[in-house]
Amino acid sequence: MRSRTMKQHRSSVVGVAGAALLATASAGLPVARADSGPLERAPVTYSVTDPYARSVEREIHGFRVDPPCAATSVVLLLHGLSYGAEAWDFSPEEGYSYARTLADAGYTVVAIDRLGYGASALDDGYRATVDAHADIAHQIVQQLRGEFDHVAIGGHSAGAEVSELEAGLFDDVDALIAMGYHQFPSALFIGDFATGDIPRALLSDYEYFLGTPSHRASMFYTAAAEPWVVAADTAAANLTPSGEILTITLQPSRVLAPFVRVPVLLQLADSDRLFPSGFALLAAASFIQSPSVTLDLVPQAGHTYMLHRSGPAAGERIADWLRGRPETPSCLP
Repeated sequence: MRSRTMKQHRSSVVGVAGAALLATASAGLPVARADSGPLERAPVTYSVTDPYARSVEREIHGFRVDPPCAATSVVLLLHGLSYGAEAWDFSPEEGYSYARTLADAGYTVVAIDRLGYGASALDDGYRATVDAHADIAHQIVQQLRGEFDHVAIGGHSAGAEVSELEAGLFDDVDALIAMGYHQFPSALFIGDFATGDIPRALLSDYEYFLGTPSHRASMFYTAAAEPWVVAADTAAANLTPSGEILTITLQPSRVLAPFVRVPVLLQLADSDRLFPSGFALLAAASFIQSPSVTLDLVPQAGHTYMLHRSGPAAGERIADWLRGRPETPSCLP
């Protein structure tokens, strides 16, 4: 078994009293970028086999952003419940784009609509289970391996669950980024899920995660988010496949996290109502075979912290973490 260490970010960190959590206090080191004009998005489509019917092919759609140099590392980004690939490129002109932040740092970024979301349509939402998502992510990772020397996988919320499953089951990525997620959900969220989302999922193969737009917004955001961002995100919400709702309940990453053998960045928001940051050290301890686990706290942010005012700086810290790892070299100096 590899020894496990707790590494701090290269940006300054402070201890949070009572929570004993390593929290990033600054925006991190600046990211170098070649002066080659604006980054461009390109659509991508991956053909995968259905995990439950291997004779059936599915198409997974998304987009790709390449850096201003020949990347040897790629980051596959997986969205959470009710989102789609657009969450990673929400409003580039306002700085809300993790896809472009990472591309600016010298990485190719691939963001997908997971099966049953957006352009990756699925007639039966019950077939889009958590384990199916992990299998499909693995198939895409294998395709990316044909082009890139290094592959990192990252996800937000349920996308982090899928990323952890993929990394633990298949051991084929070089780094794992888990955002806004751990195995200790709040009592408030457990109550919502048990009395609302699960019953709705049992009645229909797609459901509106957290019940109503107003409740979703209250669970995902704090007053620190810009009102127009909350409104635009709420209007863009996708229905969630009920297969994922019903299979994520037991959080299978509880079992698979100990099998993750690559460096892990665990990034949490300080005011997340779904996955409280106070459990960060317990969550980090589950990655017992990871060579390093880095904890990062996003200040003044709720669950969808990427779209809070402090979110862009958190994206820069992810880029900084990747650039500091030999497993995921940047193509920029």
